[in-house]
Amino acid sequence: MTAAGFSFRQNPSSSPEQANSGTAPSPEERLKSIIEGYETVLEREPDNPTAKQGLEEALRVLIARQIQAQNLEGAIPPLEKLAALVPDNEQYQQVLQQLKQAQQQAQTAPSPTQPEAVAPESEEPLPLIIPEAQEESNPLLIPEENSNPLVPFETNPNPNSN
Repeated sequence: MTAAGFSFRQNPSSSPEQANSGTAPSPEERLKSIIEGYETVLEREPDNPTAKQGLEEALRVLIARQIQAQNLEGAIPPLEKLAALVPDNEQYQQVLQQLKQAQQQAQTAPSPTQPEAVAPESEEPLPLIIPEAQEESNPLLIPEENSNPLVPFETNPNPNSN
């Protein structure tokens, strides 16, 4: 498209390789590219507040995606970068410790091929946990005398009895 003597591309590519291959980068590849860009700026300008804020936000998005995908191993390195970038934020340190503990527990947990100890099944039925489902406390399960489920509670089934 051309406007006022300027030429604009309809579908800009983020890199020449992608323009040549014709494929768009995945969201994760694009996010990693953004992170690398902010890191490059911070190498040249360590006190650049815009680059710091952008890197912090991009790392948080990457970490959230890794955690949603249940990829703890992939979430820890960017979280370590984030904790180093913002050392005053104790929450990042706490989450990093929690992820490391969860990863250790996942590594020490029995694998699906190893049988786990299972309690023998009991012949007794399990007690109902939800009180509303028990007959004593659920009025729907206790039929009242002279009650008709098709008649609302407020109406008198015998209108001549007054």
